[in-house]
Amino acid sequence: MVLLCLLVLFFALFIVWRGRRLVIFFLAGTVFWLLGSWLAGPMVRLAQFGHDTQQWLHLAQRTAIIVLGGGTSYDHNKRLIPKGDSMTRIDLAAAIYKKCLETGKTCTVIMSGGNPQHHEESEAELYDRLLLDAGIKPSDLILENQSLDTYENARNTYKILQMRQYDMTVLITSSLHMRRALLAFDAFNLHPQPAVAFVRNPKSWWVPHPEGWIDSNSALHEIVGTLRFYVWRWIGLY
Repeated sequence: MVLLCLLVLFFALFIVWRGRRLVIFFLAGTVFWLLGSWLAGPMVRLAQFGHDTQQWLHLAQRTAIIVLGGGTSYDHNKRLIPKGDSMTRIDLAAAIYKKCLETGKTCTVIMSGGNPQHHEESEAELYDRLLLDAGIKPSDLILENQSLDTYENARNTYKILQMRQYDMTVLITSSLHMRRALLAFDAFNLHPQPAVAFVRNPKSWWVPHPEGWIDSNSALHEIVGTLRFYVWRWIGLY
């Protein structure tokens, strides 16, 4: 989406700034060439800096495991499935929950994710079945299916946490998304331990590659989202 917006911007400049069309054309070509090739790796490293490794977790007696949805999409059989690397979040939640049980602690899994894609099910409802299949007890699973973005994930999860007493919280999402997610939860004075479910491998190419544009777009989405959060907080919206 970020690259699409950038393309629209260059197109608008090309139409409006007639005297510099050749410059704009070559500038746009250079920018998209670099984002699809050797800039992809550095963009990913920047976006996931500080969250590019799995970290050791401390589980308290009463721990809330917060799982953020990563979207939904359809497979080749037109079945609704977790989007991209989202399945790794479910797997990690199940692994942490199992560790909780093995160490005699009490853990609750809070699955947060609405339906921004407007599919037949929300992220929470779809992931719910997969979490149950992974061994999480229904009594230990709470669904939050109204959030449409990361800020709403934090706000709605905060309301759930207020109704129960927990000693520790753990936040599960991807490496690229973790910094922005932690900022959102910090806005509600929540400071969960980060649990990275999937680390993006920063790669670069000498010539543009489709994966390079995908990586650059994902990284830019998180970088812009993080900067926007700081701006929103500065003007008092968050």
